[in-house]
Amino acid sequence: MIRRAVVALVVLAAITACGSSSQAGQGTSLSNVAIQNGDLPAGMVRCDLSGDIASFLDKEKSSDPTTYTKVKTDWDTARANGATGAYAALYTDTGGHCTDFGGGAANPGAASYKLVVNFVVQFKDEATASNGYSTGSFFHYSVADLKSGGAPVVEGTATGLGANSIVRNAYLISQTVFVALWQNKAYLVILAILNVDSTATQKAAVSENSRIK
Repeated sequence: MIRRAVVALVVLAAITACGSSSQAGQGTSLSNVAIQNGDLPAGMVRCDLSGDIASFLDKEKSSDPTTYTKVKTDWDTARANGATGAYAALYTDTGGHCTDFGGGAANPGAASYKLVVNFVVQFKDEATASNGYSTGSFFHYSVADLKSGGAPVVEGTATGLGANSIVRNAYLISQTVFVALWQNKAYLVILAILNVDSTATQKAAVSENSRIK
């Protein structure tokens, strides 16, 4: 269950590189909130899939019509549930892994390299974002998903990410997996990090959350 949930997250986030430059609060934008190189261990490479939905869909419409249709459908569903913008940031340890992952050639469930998938969703207001965290399933991921399968989770202020937050760490045979889902103000954040030590993953999450103003 752990592997299936994480694979679902990273695959869906990879194909839903949605973005917007709209503002949810003074000095806060989706691109600024999203994970940055400075949040991560040295040597991580930002993948070209990172960015806004318009450019992503434009690329995928001709090169991968199936992915284009899936992304368009998922984004329409998210908007119907109160989302007004979103942004995805993807990082790996090499440009080649970015290409393999973005092109569907690599299975994230078997990745032995460092991989970061970050998806930030902006809602019309804080109440809608809070409801989305508690009851929603955006891009097929939810609090319930993280709690399923029996692996331990940390919730609430103990995560360092606020009251509406949940963190799950898994140590598999060939992977370490960190997944965090949290809501802060009008934002919902999903962060999945593979094969990075726990101190660095926590630092990345806290750094990202601190930029939500």
